[in-house]
Amino acid sequence: MIIIRAKYLIPNPENCIENGAVTVNGVKIDRFGKFDELKTHGKNETIIDLGNAVILPGLINIHTHLDLCNLHNRVKPTNNFTHWVFQIAGAKLRWKDEDYISSIEKGAEICIESGTTTLADIASTGHSFAILKKYPLRKVVFKEIINTNPDNVNDVMNKIQTELSMTATDNLLHTGLSPHAPYSVSKELYQAIAQMAKKTGTPICTHIAETQDEIEFLTRGTGNFPILLKQLRAMPNNWQPPGFTPILYLKETGILSSSPLLIHCNYITDEEISMIKSTNANVAFCPRSHRFFGHTNHPVQKLLDAGINVGLGTDSLASNDSLSILDEMKFLFNNYSISPKTLLTLATINGAKALNMESKVGQIREGFQADLCAIRISNSHTDNIYNQLLDVATKNIFTMVAGTVCYNMSL
Repeated sequence: MIIIRAKYLIPNPENCIENGAVTVNGVKIDRFGKFDELKTHGKNETIIDLGNAVILPGLINIHTHLDLCNLHNRVKPTNNFTHWVFQIAGAKLRWKDEDYISSIEKGAEICIESGTTTLADIASTGHSFAILKKYPLRKVVFKEIINTNPDNVNDVMNKIQTELSMTATDNLLHTGLSPHAPYSVSKELYQAIAQMAKKTGTPICTHIAETQDEIEFLTRGTGNFPILLKQLRAMPNNWQPPGFTPILYLKETGILSSSPLLIHCNYITDEEISMIKSTNANVAFCPRSHRFFGHTNHPVQKLLDAGINVGLGTDSLASNDSLSILDEMKFLFNNYSISPKTLLTLATINGAKALNMESKVGQIREGFQADLCAIRISNSHTDNIYNQLLDVATKNIFTMVAGTVCYNMSL
């Protein structure tokens, strides 16, 4: 039996316990509460005292591109998304397998050190499945799918099914599909993926409503995306714009009915918000990546007010300074009118729900998986521990996944 104690324990956003502790038996949480009530002085009892810290449920990052980690600080911030894509393509032009592998390894280690216990990663190559399987993180690895030629649908789907069948999942590794975006995936391929998800229950995520250019591309067929696709020789012959806004387009393809994880949703209408709500889709909001591209205010509050499940992601180190969900929370605390308790909900409970894991992670509860982190706080005399948690100086010092200590800076 392991007992983890600290000055504070926040098992869920509405409950804070001073001198709190969690007992862990195997991979699961046995009990939680005040340390004095949990300690038994048993011979097989190990106590980990984290001191001036707050024990939290492990943080959940629902959108990452770990295979881009080696591009950190090599891509300039821009409000021209297609220019960013060109920068990425140019930087990766001479990459070999080891560049992708080292990126993923670096990203996994960074996530663990920052208190992330569960993540959703987009795999642009086959390396992510094998590499992340080795790391003690809970993860959903989404196979990225890019193909704009409607004639290739059968070949693409056969290749996808073969690759997924060769990936051995386990208690910590799950797989999904990520048709990349409306400008990089044909309507016919979206439809085939939606049908597969309906038959198999495979989780789906897709980038959607990320830029104004995307809306122009879908509704009128003009703007920067046709130029980009022609330069990449990926513009289908005789292509015509569907004439739909992004969320309506997903509804037409059948993707929206698969309760997908919708990545970004930076530019959506009130009608589209109602549509998202009616289909029980989830939204991944990546706050600092949103800032990197110079987007206008994200409709996160409208989404929350509508009762839509919103979780937090970091996107990649090609559009962010870190892979820390705590950093995303701090940014939102200082730039959006969102309460600390709501931010904790986004980073834990909502993230778990977005990945269909709400019955086992996202809270500290008896019988839940022992996925924990602990944030070192300053010696500030403020009475509000939630505000103190989001102070600029706080940092993660402890990470546990399924009862295994993955990181402990308190030693």
